[in-house]
Amino acid sequence: MAEALTDLQEVILEVDALGLTVRDSIRQVSARVGFFVGQQRYQEELAKAREIAATGSGPDQVGTEAARA
Repeated sequence: MAEALTDLQEVILEVDALGLTVRDSIRQVSARVGFFVGQQRYQEELAKAREIAATGSGPDQVGTEAARA
C-alpha cells in the first residue's frame, strides 16, 4: 500500500518546486501551514516527501523517530 503525503509534505514539495532558498522556503511553508517549521524538520519532511513521490512509498515508519530515541 502506497503511503500518502501529509499536508505538510505536500506544501513543502510545492514550495520546493519554486526554487527558493531554504530560508525562504521555510518561511513560505510556515506561513501556509500556520505554524513554524524549523530547518531540521523541513529537511526531514522534504526528504521523506521526495522519496514517497519518487517510489510511491516512504521510509519505514520507525525512521527518524528511532534515531532520536
